[in-house]
Amino acid sequence: MTDLAELEQFLTGKGCKLTRHRRVILQALLDLAGWSSAREIHTYVLARNHKVNFSTIYRNLDALTSIGLLCRVERADAISYYTLNQASGHHHHLICKSCHRISELEFCPLTQMDPQTLQNFTEVECKFDLYGFCRDCQEKAQEPNAD
Repeated sequence: MTDLAELEQFLTGKGCKLTRHRRVILQALLDLAGWSSAREIHTYVLARNHKVNFSTIYRNLDALTSIGLLCRVERADAISYYTLNQASGHHHHLICKSCHRISELEFCPLTQMDPQTLQNFTEVECKFDLYGFCRDCQEKAQEPNAD
């Protein structure tokens, strides 16, 4: 989904109301083009003269995430970040603890588990995020200090 009309169509197709707050949040996500915190989205919205409470932004981000329009991860700094869900299905994330870069991980550990391991739970869902150091940050850490 690459434009506002497509996002609006997805939203209404899920039976959700298309409020002016949701429209401006969707536009923010398109314009910010990447992972953004609720605070960053709120700042974007306020800068465009839309009077919206932070709690309204947060509630709408949660609602849009619950219908699959957005993807949410919690970075190592304990802040949730959101982006438009461009994945074509179930996916997970690799999150750098240094630069906070977020990458998709196509592998799902749930597919490797048997019913006994899952204690015979059914309709199981999972959220799997890995935290570590990306290659760029590893290389920077190995560089000698320029003293």
